[in-house]
Amino acid sequence: MMYGENGAAMRRELAALLRQHRIQLRLGGPSEPDRDGQGLQIRQYRQSVLIWCNQAMKAASPLIFPNLPAKPANPFRADRPSVSAAGELARALDNATTQSSTPPASTELLTTPSGNEVVEHWREAARAAALAEHDTGGELAAHMDVPQARALVGDVAAIAQALVVLDQRYRNTPDWEHLHQGARLGWAALAAALDVSLGQPDYSIDTKGWRPRTKPIRGHARPGILGVLQAEHNLLVRLKSFPNAVNLRLVVDSQRLLSSRLAPFAARVDQRLAQRWESRAATYSLIQQQLRDIGGQLGKGELAAAEGANAVSRLAALAHDTIIDPRALKGFEELFDKLDERIADIVEDGVARGAYLRRLTVPRLVTGTGSLVQPVRERYMPVTRASDLAVLQTVHTELRPRRRIQHAIPDPTRAELHAALIHRPLPKRTKPDVQQM
Repeated sequence: MMYGENGAAMRRELAALLRQHRIQLRLGGPSEPDRDGQGLQIRQYRQSVLIWCNQAMKAASPLIFPNLPAKPANPFRADRPSVSAAGELARALDNATTQSSTPPASTELLTTPSGNEVVEHWREAARAAALAEHDTGGELAAHMDVPQARALVGDVAAIAQALVVLDQRYRNTPDWEHLHQGARLGWAALAAALDVSLGQPDYSIDTKGWRPRTKPIRGHARPGILGVLQAEHNLLVRLKSFPNAVNLRLVVDSQRLLSSRLAPFAARVDQRLAQRWESRAATYSLIQQQLRDIGGQLGKGELAAAEGANAVSRLAALAHDTIIDPRALKGFEELFDKLDERIADIVEDGVARGAYLRRLTVPRLVTGTGSLVQPVRERYMPVTRASDLAVLQTVHTELRPRRRIQHAIPDPTRAELHAALIHRPLPKRTKPDVQQM
């Protein structure tokens, strides 16, 4: 699961909790014997959410800068370090987390469903927060940019505001522990949310985070075009291992054949997609010619070459009048982009570390062959200047997929949580007056 899924789960559950009123009755009322235990569980779940908020702010704070204009410096007074709204929110969250005497929810609590609706919403929110700790950890902080950090701070600010509102609503719960300086936390969250809105947050952060390891699709070949997709997916997985020069040429040839033979099928659905695949086939044809002067025995790649051959043979078995579903074409497009990038990385890495060598002719003949025509002697030498290699130029200019500019839109759960923060319960219905006869 990525951050987008875990963050949406947190916002969805907190929005559901914000729409609930008369909490004590929902917990069972005074007659419920386990109200104390339910209150303790809710505090533990809340502590898990607070811990994630604290960790997320520590990851995003170095990339958040105040939007206030700098004041003129006074030469007679020492400058004070400017504090941003995100910095104040991080400090308030750290105080609320460390000053709480409630431990976070254990793994058993996070994985055991509750029979009470209120407690179950808290459990789902805490479970999503525990999973999100892997998404917003050190690896994301190392690759996160400023607009993405703004989006993360905005999410934390909205969740912190929800926790402050719920903290007051649950005040009659037995042994309830209020947030440390909850009012300050609420104002800091509001200031951080306003500060983020002044910039342009990048919601592509939803695509970041932990992903399960991609595995090959095993078993029998899928029927029709799905079998081609299966082989192409397996080829991408098998290319994680570095191939030698011979198997790399086989993989390149399979992509040339696959693109040229898929283009007529795509032309019946999307003409522009067919043109791109014809251009891709021409690019791989050029790369195949340029790889003839490249050698190298380091690496494996037999499984990748076999999967490429499977894809070509399964596509050849399709009837010419087959109409491919647009979803399958979209799958091929995504796989082609990933394969192009992976093959480009393999070529560049192989040349850089000396696994791929360039074939050069030596000004002498091969003697002792016993034939009338004696060929020119050849040697394979490491590439000293990468700019002299034609295949690297083709990889840089033609093979690597061009980045499409996509403006990520916010997840609907963000608007749902903001609407729940200002939610007001419906007024009680009054009985209409009975007219006297």
